[in-house]
Parts: sequence; C-alpha cells; structure tokens
Amino acid sequence: MSEQRYRFVVSSAEEAVSVLRQRFGARARVVSVRQVEGKGLARFLQSPKLEVIAAVGDAPAPAPVAVPAAAPEPVTQARTVVTEMPRQTVAESPALESSYSSVSRLVRLLEAGGISKQVLSRLQLYPSWTGIESMPLGRALPEVGGLLRAEFRTIPRRPLGDRVAFVGPAGSGKTTALCKRLAMDVFLRNQKPCALKLDLDRANPGDALSVFCEALGANYIRAAAEAPTPGHGRTLYIDLPGFGLWAEDELADIRTALGPLHTTSRAIVINAAYDPSLIRRCFEVGARLDCTHVVFTHLDELQHWGKMWDFLLRSGLTPLFLSTGQNIAGDCEENVFDVVLSRTFSGVGLESATQAVSA
Repeated sequence: MSEQRYRFVVSSAEEAVSVLRQRFGARARVVSVRQVEGKGLARFLQSPKLEVIAAVGDAPAPAPVAVPAAAPEPVTQARTVVTEMPRQTVAESPALESSYSSVSRLVRLLEAGGISKQVLSRLQLYPSWTGIESMPLGRALPEVGGLLRAEFRTIPRRPLGDRVAFVGPAGSGKTTALCKRLAMDVFLRNQKPCALKLDLDRANPGDALSVFCEALGANYIRAAAEAPTPGHGRTLYIDLPGFGLWAEDELADIRTALGPLHTTSRAIVINAAYDPSLIRRCFEVGARLDCTHVVFTHLDELQHWGKMWDFLLRSGLTPLFLSTGQNIAGDCEENVFDVVLSRTFSGVGLESATQAVSA
C-alpha cells in the first residue's frame, strides 16, 4: 500500500491523536506538528491551532528530508479540518505523541466530560492526585468525586433570608424557577410564602405566577407597598423583569429597584445550556447586582455536565437548586452536588461515584 499524507488543523494535540486513531487506527503515524494562527481579528479572538501532518500506509524508502513550511492558513472555526497531502516526505516529529502520552487517561476522560483545565489544575494540587491517576478508572472516579466534594465544601454557604429577589436575563426561566421554589416551600416545608411581581419601567409579562400562587394558596402581590414587612414570618419572593446581558440601562433599573425592597438574598437564574462565555457574563452581572445565590435552569438541555464544576466551585455564590424542564411541573433538585456529580460520572453511576464522598 502506498503512503498517503493528511493534514489536520485542530485545537490540541490530544484532539489530533483522537481523530487520527478513530479515522485510521494503527495504520497512521504523525510526521509533523507546527502551530498556526489565524489572520486579522481571528488571531486575537481564537487560540492558536496545531497543523498536524499524518501518514497512512507504507513509509517511503528514501531518507526523510525537510520540506519548507508553507504559509499558515487562516483558521476561523473551532473544528477539525482533514485534507489529503501530496505524496512527499516530511521530517518526523515526536512532539504530538509525547504530548499525548504525557496526559493521563483519567485527565483525558475528565476533560472529555467537560471539566475545565482550571478545575483540573486545582484537583492536581492535592497530594493524593498522583496515586489517583495510577488507579483503574472504576476506582479513580470516586476518588476524584471526593476531591470535588472537598472543593465544594470550601464555598461559603449563605443562608436564605425572608426577602428573596429572583433576577436573570430574559429567557433564563426566572419566573418558572421562582414558581418551583414556591412549590418546595408549600409542599416540602409546609410554609405559606408570598410572591411580589414588579414591572418597573417595562412590563413583566405573563400570568403564570399569579395562577400558580392561586393554586398553591400563596399570597400574590402586585405592589411593593402591599408586601409584608421584613421579619413578618413569611418569605417574600420578588419577581423582577428579565434584562439583556449587555443592556446597561436595564441593569441599572434592576439595581435601583432592588435598593428599597430590603432584600436579604438575591438569586441570579442562569440557563445552564448557555455557552460558557455567556454563563460567565451572567455571573459578572450577578456580582454587580449583589447576588448571593445562583439557580441553574434548563439542565435537561445540558450535554456536558462537567462544565458545571467551573461555575459551582469558582463563582462564590451559594447554589440554591437545579431546575430541569421549561415548565413549572419540571423537576427541581436542591441536592446540587450529588446531582452534578452523578451526571458528570454517569457511566459510573451515582452509587459508585458517591461512594467515597458520602460523608
């Protein structure tokens, strides 16, 4: 079989090796690796890529000689590009395989599950990490769960006060999340909460909150003057209009409205299916609104639960609950850690994954 050359443009060495092995199996070998960058704005908006030259088939008889590097091609999308190369010899380079082999199977598995490099770097600081990496995966994953539990316990837990404002961008499921919280208070805690719906300078549309309050027997309020005073013994949940993440005037209106409401807690509601950059923006807005808690919604649309650890461990906000489904009847989970852990390690299963962390 004659040798064929292929060109890969990928985001990392691990991605290149994975694609190469899946596509060609043991027949392929890496012969060249170099870093390329995009042109124009792409150079500043995207991380550098790797150009990988791979050979498939019999190696050529003549001794390899170096071929001058071609000008970098612009890479504008975060995707793998594979093209067949002319039948020419390229100097061999062990860089890709050495980079691949330097990353443990456990780390590659966790990264594939969505756990960020920042979270992994924190876990790798634990003295037990080296031993965990040498374990079979069935034993290593529960140990990783134990480290995640230790990190999760470092988050300050803020108690929920008796005046709780729910804020969030439009479309995040804020009002639905508030309704689910009302249901938990009524059915699980035998409480009788109140709900205040405010319009501000723009409408806060929808009658789902009023209908739900009527069904639960909760007090529904449309004016702040009618709300019970703080310390009255009934929790008041405040539903404010949604806002645009970059609409500074709307954010200023929300902040101004929260001042005289004497809120003791503020929960920002975030769609967990958002791109990580949008989730980070939500946390930035939450900090500007002095939020103390966070609620994640649309968990049923989330493909990689591992990305949740970055936001659970580094946000500084107390997780209030997780919400699935886009309607009021959807599930609601207050045991945030165990749910995220079990879904991150879904292949292991909740019982096995939590074995080492059920303190």
